[in-house]
Amino acid sequence: MLDKKMHTFALLAQTKSYTVTAQRLYLTQPAVTQQIKSLESELGLQLVSYQHAHLTITPAGQQLASYINKIDHESQKLLTQLKLPNQQTPIRLGCTRSLSSFLLTHVLQQLHAKSQQIRCQIANTDTILKALTAGNIDFGLVEGNFDKTRFAFVTLRQEPFIGITYADNPLLTGQPLTLAQLLSQTLLVREPGSGTREIFQNWLTMHNAQIKDFQQVIEIATPTPIIQLLTTGCGISFMYRSLVSAELASGQLVQLPVRGFELQHEINLVYLKNSYFAAQYQAIAAHV
Repeated sequence: MLDKKMHTFALLAQTKSYTVTAQRLYLTQPAVTQQIKSLESELGLQLVSYQHAHLTITPAGQQLASYINKIDHESQKLLTQLKLPNQQTPIRLGCTRSLSSFLLTHVLQQLHAKSQQIRCQIANTDTILKALTAGNIDFGLVEGNFDKTRFAFVTLRQEPFIGITYADNPLLTGQPLTLAQLLSQTLLVREPGSGTREIFQNWLTMHNAQIKDFQQVIEIATPTPIIQLLTTGCGISFMYRSLVSAELASGQLVQLPVRGFELQHEINLVYLKNSYFAAQYQAIAAHV
């Protein structure tokens, strides 16, 4: 088990404030400061620094905080299993908003017999990865880009990523569309931190363009309102085909024939690197 100084430092790395850390631990601020200094002395590492009176966590400190959160989360989970060998342990997963619309139900169907308690956090890719690092979830279902050197993962499938619009958009002439033609449209796009947004943004960057270059940009945090707006005759958007399979089949929406836009993206089950429970997460992925 980790000693209290480690836990204090992990909380400080999260709050970035000695005052808030002291309040949460019911300690005095000098006591927290002393614990951090003692830990730095023991390890021979600088864990925190000040820049213009602003506390920052050093790169070494960030790695240590991540390690502490991982060990703490996994040790608590293991102890629960050891103490209650005949009982099902809770499952905590995270899922991006896009995947919650077409993949999450299938995953939950696979999990419901494995635990009496299943907790699901739905958020964008960035938030899910932060929750995983902090030990707030066991694994995440993400479609956005992530640092594959920091996390272990199983690729579930490749999903087509397409441009879509309403059926009678004057932009549709039967000819392949150029980026310049797209920029004349209203773009419906997810919020910063969304994996969907990042994929499209990366494609634009490759073509020397940005989201702000569109005639109008409407940011929406979930895919459902975007799809609803599209079906009412508003704008264009870019997302996974599975999100709009029904609307495409009915003819309410159509795929944009964009020249050079042929993207597929990985959908991954992501968990902490070198996790003790890796075999369990891989078994879940095998049935998704």
